[in-house]
Amino acid sequence: MSQFAVKSTVLAIAAGIGLGAATAAWSAESLQDVLKRRGLSQQDVLAAAKTYVPTGKRDEFVVFSSGGQSGQMIVYGIPS
Repeated sequence: MSQFAVKSTVLAIAAGIGLGAATAAWSAESLQDVLKRRGLSQQDVLAAAKTYVPTGKRDEFVVFSSGGQSGQMIVYGIPS
């Protein structure tokens, strides 16, 4: 591999790492920042935490409804 190609590759990798670090630092936002920006209260956060079901976990408040012989299946998510 030529000297130019090696230097170009190293420079591209360094630029990518630098850009990734800068993006992560810029997008780091505290919960308080989000609450203030969106105008939310602590009660809003508590309500969201009570109704949130993580991916892969089971929520017992789900309703399945069939359309009979039409082949339709409707799923309702009822707030916990």
